[in-house]
Amino acid sequence: MIWLLFAGALAGIDLGIKYYIRKNKTESDHTPILKNKVIITRFCNKGAMLGFMKNNVKMLTGISLICFGAIFGMLLAFSGQKGNILIKTGLTLLLGGSGSNVYERVTGDGVTDYFKLNIGCEKFRKIVFNIGDFFIFIGTLLTAIGLMTRHPDVH
Repeated sequence: MIWLLFAGALAGIDLGIKYYIRKNKTESDHTPILKNKVIITRFCNKGAMLGFMKNNVKMLTGISLICFGAIFGMLLAFSGQKGNILIKTGLTLLLGGSGSNVYERVTGDGVTDYFKLNIGCEKFRKIVFNIGDFFIFIGTLLTAIGLMTRHPDVH
């Protein structure tokens, strides 16, 4: 149960930041922080990562809901087991990050992204993220590593 509460807290944090950004920033705002390494802005992404499927929002929403349900089910299945901390942590991050994005996708016009990393190549500098995206990325890595290194006798 604690894993679900933590995932809910992560989604709530991201949704809180998104609410603040929608109320206080425009898409033309670009506020540098952390010695200009991060730019706070506002972008409504109707698609998935990098605008993928932005022209088929209904299908994307359906796929997002199915994936969210699968992650939720996997976390429930693993949360009752001893061990598997890496998998549980990864699934918790995945659920929290996807939860905030799916909620916005279902209730609004798209997902609010709000910061860019001002490092690396020019293409990378143009990508706008939200914290939920990082939860999803890190959660995917942790879950994959946890599943690959899981001892076969551990259920």
